[in-house]
Amino acid sequence: MYKSRLLLWALIAWPLPALIAGALGWKSVWGSGSAITDYLIPIPVAGGVLHVPTFVLGAVAILVLPNLSPAGASRLRALIFGVAIAGVLWMLNLDQLFRALHNGEPFTRLQWQQNPLGLFFTCDALLALLFTASAPHRPWLRFEVLTLLLLLLPSLMPLQMAIPRAKNAEEKQLQFTAGSSEHGKVRGDEWLMVYTPMDMNAADFRQRAEQWVEKPGSMAHPRFHVSAEDTAVMFTAHREAIQRFNAAKAVVTLCLYEDGAPLRWLPGAGDCFSAHQNFSERLSAAAAARPPDEPAELRHYFAAKALCATEKFATIPEGQGLQVTSAFTCEGLLRDRARLLLKFPDEARLAEPAK
Repeated sequence: MYKSRLLLWALIAWPLPALIAGALGWKSVWGSGSAITDYLIPIPVAGGVLHVPTFVLGAVAILVLPNLSPAGASRLRALIFGVAIAGVLWMLNLDQLFRALHNGEPFTRLQWQQNPLGLFFTCDALLALLFTASAPHRPWLRFEVLTLLLLLLPSLMPLQMAIPRAKNAEEKQLQFTAGSSEHGKVRGDEWLMVYTPMDMNAADFRQRAEQWVEKPGSMAHPRFHVSAEDTAVMFTAHREAIQRFNAAKAVVTLCLYEDGAPLRWLPGAGDCFSAHQNFSERLSAAAAARPPDEPAELRHYFAAKALCATEKFATIPEGQGLQVTSAFTCEGLLRDRARLLLKFPDEARLAEPAK
């Protein structure tokens, strides 16, 4: 009886996925030819090799399940059912769903996709359930925690694979490439050219660009640079423009400020700097306003000390920057004072500690 059951299993279970894939017009795993022949060959160079594990496990299940206790049979059925669910999830385009959930976008419907593993899982699991349906164990499924875990556990495989795929697909969809940069006329001001093939008039372009500049890999935000305080990120659709720094090819400009000033979007190669004074500019102005006969180092120190007393430091969101120039300068006043005391030991004003 066992031999005839195994023979019937092999005659149905092995060709069924290949026939279904062929009827659906699927291609082979390597992308050429019909899936029928490819799925029938169980060797490493063909798609059929992916069918071997579930085919063998299905055969084992139909042999051992009738001999298990009611609890054991219920748990094995739950696991087989879970494998069927996992197969269905693999054949659904979960990447699209996770991208929509991550970006808060509307989601209309799930789409099916060609996935041989999903097909093999689903076919073998449903056939195994059919072959063991006549087993006398009752109840067919016992409601217990372990049964639920075995039912859900296989689903973790397609879900864990879909989440990083969705994330990587989103990264590829952004397609931002940073190119050449130039310093502005004022210390701390920098220009950066970025190439993107995306439609810069699309409704979601600016949101995607703002997400990209916040990431360390972009190296676009001034918080990631020691020298930059304000950055004008110019987006262009011309690759050569980012190599030659051709600002005339800029379509839009994103203005970024490390001191917490709101970002701005400007058309073309917009002017991000004339309407905003960065910390270095304010410090230079404060130093220039001090007595001209004061040594330059002292002018800079006392100007920074006075400015830092009123400075409101911008905070850096976790993982979205390295330092803010104002905080770096003001936190170094104690160190600067100690150095200046060695050079100007008779300077009475240095007796007062920097705060």
